Amino acid sequence: MASGKSSKFDKVLVVVGAVVSINVVSIIGTYFLDIKEKTKYKLILIQSLLATQSLLFFTSRYLWLRLCSPLFNSPSVQNRIIFLLLIVVLILAQGSIMLGTIFSGVEPHWISLLSYICLGLFVLLTTATFLSDFVTWLFGAVNTRSGSLTTKSRYARFHVIGIIIISCVLAMVALHNGLKEPLVKNIKLPVKNLPPELNGFTIVHLPDLHVGPTVGKAMLEKTVRAANQLNPDVIALTGDLVDSTVYQIRQAVKPLLKLKARYGVYFVTGNHEYYTGDVDGWLKELEYLGVTPLHNSHVMLTHPDKPHAKIFLAGVDDVEGGFLRSGDHGSDLTKALKGVDKNIPTILLAHRPKVAKLALDDYSVDVVLAGHTHGGQLFPIHLWHLVREPYFAGLYQHKSGSYVYVSSGVHFWGMPMRLWSEAEITHVTLTTTS
Repeated sequence: MASGKSSKFDKVLVVVGAVVSINVVSIIGTYFLDIKEKTKYKLILIQSLLATQSLLFFTSRYLWLRLCSPLFNSPSVQNRIIFLLLIVVLILAQGSIMLGTIFSGVEPHWISLLSYICLGLFVLLTTATFLSDFVTWLFGAVNTRSGSLTTKSRYARFHVIGIIIISCVLAMVALHNGLKEPLVKNIKLPVKNLPPELNGFTIVHLPDLHVGPTVGKAMLEKTVRAANQLNPDVIALTGDLVDSTVYQIRQAVKPLLKLKARYGVYFVTGNHEYYTGDVDGWLKELEYLGVTPLHNSHVMLTHPDKPHAKIFLAGVDDVEGGFLRSGDHGSDLTKALKGVDKNIPTILLAHRPKVAKLALDDYSVDVVLAGHTHGGQLFPIHLWHLVREPYFAGLYQHKSGSYVYVSSGVHFWGMPMRLWSEAEITHVTLTTTS
């Protein structure tokens, strides 16, 4: 019976393989054919979704072969129950992104929360299974050379149960960590040319709020209260504020109206604003909510009583805007910093750490505040960001003497989980170098 199910799965595998092939061809065509920008934007979003679903499917296939099949062949009722629960986890994990998109609202829907928790467990199961396979292969190779090869079948069910137990324990720890309120981290940064009148200028840095499928109005209200209690000069929202359209979660983001800062609340786009397909709608909505978008632009902040005491605050779009061909969006540091006086301190808001490095290598910037990495959020996602980003999490000093601070994020994306990562609200204080 297991082989029959496997055969059906193989047929599905062929279909998915065909879909992947068609998707690859369509991606190539999208970039070379003369298509309207809005149409191209929508096509790329659909292609990205198909690619993600395909990756989830092939990973599910791997888990099916390594975890489900041994349990299905077991005569034990308990193992059969575990088998059925695993199938539910695989199905909900596969559908998590679609379910989250459909059920976004003022507060998270239970089906969105459950499916994204299953996605988190899915990630942990995949990691544990891969590591188990690697260790088994490694010791199997050693045993073969020494003449004491042990057959895998004898220990297959033991391995499966062990993997599941370890993954479930880690998932519970990650869920506990993910739902904890973010810590307030206090950072002091000396800035050259900072006027004495602006000594002690404070910025509350709030990246990666991710209001949408699993973060709702209640959680955002707590964050807004925590930010206001710090009585900042500026509040900086450095991207990935939302994961759904304006129509879906307009009421959920209303707490942003209550944010208070002496010099204002500012926003730059992250990759997830572009994934919503409604980035321009969000820029308009944020203006209504009292938030100023810095769309490859800058503002000058002047001390109310000392007009000569000034600081530039610049913001740059996320690079995903250019990749997705979303109108006039895309990271443009030259445009964002055009007209900035090098003798006046400049703070740059950028979603991705890689943009921070470009800015510090080629432009005159004193401090860059970034997010995006979530400090990895859930292991082994850490490895992905460590490879792709020049700065991972925390404070870095560039060779020019300028600083980069990469926040681990205020909330979480999708999976309400954190493993070897802490949520944070960053309270940055600028000081004179003297």
